[in-house]
Amino acid sequence: MLSRLSLFAAAVVVSVAGCASNPDDDSAATDANAPAASEALVGTYWKLMTLDGEPVPVADNQREAHLVLDAQGRVSGSTGCNRLMGGYRLEGDTLTFTQLASTRMACPGEMATLEQGWLATLSETAHYSISGQSLVLKNAGDRTLARLKANALY
Repeated sequence: MLSRLSLFAAAVVVSVAGCASNPDDDSAATDANAPAASEALVGTYWKLMTLDGEPVPVADNQREAHLVLDAQGRVSGSTGCNRLMGGYRLEGDTLTFTQLASTRMACPGEMATLEQGWLATLSETAHYSISGQSLVLKNAGDRTLARLKANALY
């Protein structure tokens, strides 16, 4: 009789434990009001969306203006016409770009203006902030210089 009672009790415990929810379980429903996780600054393709508050043009047959920071302190990307490269330093929310260079292909009017503005913005960048898929570059006076959007690297 005791062994049947023990077996029954064990079955009840296992059954009840199987119905309990685990708060750490990733398969549980997520809160729809929770903020989206922010993209990582390093290793993300950041597409330039606005420069000094103005939308950034994309010319036919040209790459979009963007940048990617790697884990070794190098930055690469495009001015919208030429490739750009250089270094960066990151400490907290302080971000500075160093030794920036670009290839020297001739750029049509509007793209030449974009290139000059984009390179000047990177040289002037002192701080950054990320919220979700949006990166904001700011100068030392905390003025917004540029807004970028995270795009998946495929």
